[in-house]
Amino acid sequence: MSGFVKVDYHVIRGLAYYTGVVFEAFDRKGEFRAIAGGGRYDNLIKLLSNGKVNLPALGFGMGDVVLLELLKARGLLPTFDANVDVFVLVDDEGLRAQSLKLVQDLRMGGFAVEYSLTPAKPDKQFKRAQELKAAFTAKLENDSYVRIRNSKTRTEVVSGASDVKNHLGK
Repeated sequence: MSGFVKVDYHVIRGLAYYTGVVFEAFDRKGEFRAIAGGGRYDNLIKLLSNGKVNLPALGFGMGDVVLLELLKARGLLPTFDANVDVFVLVDDEGLRAQSLKLVQDLRMGGFAVEYSLTPAKPDKQFKRAQELKAAFTAKLENDSYVRIRNSKTRTEVVSGASDVKNHLGK
């Protein structure tokens, strides 16, 4: 255990609700600030519940930024390659409901599908599709037809809304 734990009676956590042991967790090389820290607080829940619940506890907080930097420094950060089959462009907000139906149908068909959650200009949506390396974009032209674009070959086809899956090569 001594290889992992160092007792330091000078550690002070800055929150007044700690009532006992406090701790901080660092990387073994000591290159970064504390990754996590916490301690014992016997009165916090009682205080927050206006005296209704008296439950001693122990808790901690963890720093995502420090953890990210640690993983980068150690070469342990995984690559986040999105495998997006189709990015559905919502060019006309009047067709958002039908576009979401298309998203659902494609996902039910086994495709990885993304789309803009909020209204956005077409060029921003297309840029996002490129960032995600989507193999295809699909845009409802109206209630019945979808324009499908192959991102690699840049070829386009117009398909019936119920026939889109057949043009996606899966």
